[in-house]
Amino acid sequence: MAIFKQIQGAVNSILPTLYNDEDLTVNITWKRFKGSTFNEDEGVNEDNYTDFTAISAIKVEREMSSKNAGRTFPPGPWAIASGDVQYLFQFGDVPAGASIRDLIVEIDSDINVGQEITYNIKKIYPVFGLIVKVDVLGYA
Repeated sequence: MAIFKQIQGAVNSILPTLYNDEDLTVNITWKRFKGSTFNEDEGVNEDNYTDFTAISAIKVEREMSSKNAGRTFPPGPWAIASGDVQYLFQFGDVPAGASIRDLIVEIDSDINVGQEITYNIKKIYPVFGLIVKVDVLGYA
């Protein structure tokens, strides 16, 4: 039996505890892209979304400190630049059909309590069917 199969049950049993920890998670609305419609009054296409609310995610931010200044990190799925943001979702919480045209809305962030911050999605990485790592770009 492969090692992953041996530990998969244990990992799955711990994930709900992690994602219910209010000190570790942030509240997310996932806006899944539905399509665009032309607004004749404005003369532009407007994107339409389906909202999936109250999703818990673990937010990972990369900040450069004097401790690791000048230190280089090898390329790979774990390497993020200073200021980049990633979210870790439970696999089942990510809406079916998720794509990089979707938006991530963080609610009640530490930066702006009571505010919403909307991010464009850069990449979506499923990890062993347990979690989904989402890299986001600046503000949408």
